[in-house]
Amino acid sequence: PTMKRVLLAVTMALSMVSFAQSDDDAPIPYGDGDEASGDKVTPKKAKKKRRAEEIREEDEEEKEAEESMASVDDPNVGVGGDIFMGVALLDGSKNGVDPRYFFGLRFTWEFGRLIPDEFLREMFFMDVAWTYAASKEGTAQVNVDTHLHNFTLAPAFTLPFGSKSPAAIYAQVGLGFDYSYSVTKIDTQTVTLGGTKFLFQYGLGLRFRPALVGDGTIRLQIRLEVTRFIRGYMHDMYFGAGVGMIF
Repeated sequence: PTMKRVLLAVTMALSMVSFAQSDDDAPIPYGDGDEASGDKVTPKKAKKKRRAEEIREEDEEEKEAEESMASVDDPNVGVGGDIFMGVALLDGSKNGVDPRYFFGLRFTWEFGRLIPDEFLREMFFMDVAWTYAASKEGTAQVNVDTHLHNFTLAPAFTLPFGSKSPAAIYAQVGLGFDYSYSVTKIDTQTVTLGGTKFLFQYGLGLRFRPALVGDGTIRLQIRLEVTRFIRGYMHDMYFGAGVGMIF
C-alpha cells in the first residue's frame, strides 16, 4: 500500500508540472488600448473613448465645412467700378498715328467669386466699359472733327503676385461696338456722318486692390493698362490708368 501511495504521488506531481509548462508555453493575449497596458477596460472607459472619437470626427467635419464655406464668408461682393483716362494713339487716315486724350467709365464684376476654390476665385473678372476719344484733322477752312464712343464687354484672366497680395497682372479680351460720327466743315458748310462698327479689344494690365477697411469689404482699385481696339480696318492703341472702388 505504501508503494502504491508513492507511485500515485509521483504521477500527480508529473501531471502538475506538465500542466504548468503547457500554460507557460501558451501565447499571452494582448488587447487594444487600456487592455494592452494591463488596465481593465470598464464600460465607463469605453464610453469616454467613444466620445473622444466622436468629438474628433465632429472637429474634422467642422473644419471641412469651414473650408467649403470660405466663398460664403468672403467679405467682398466683387462689384465696383472706376474712372479711367490716358493717351489714345488713334489710327489716322492720312497722318498715321494721331495721339489724343481719352477718358471713360467702367463697371467691374469679379465673377470668379462664384468659384468655391480660394485661389481660382481671385483670377477672373469682367468689365463693361465706355471709352470716349475725339480727333480733329485739317485746316481752319477745311477740317474733319471725329468723335469715337467705344462700348465693350471684356472678361479678364488674372495672375495674382501672391495668395494674399493685392497686386496682379491680367490679360483681357473683349467684344463690342464703336459708335462714331464726324463733322466735316468746308468754309461755312458742315456735313455730319455717323455709324457703328464691330469692335474687338485685347490688352494687358496691372491691377492693385488694397483694402481701405480692416475687414476688406471696401477696396481701392488702381489699374494701369495698354489696350488695343480694332474697328474695321482702323487699329487704335490706348495707354490708360484708372482709379475706383471694389465692394
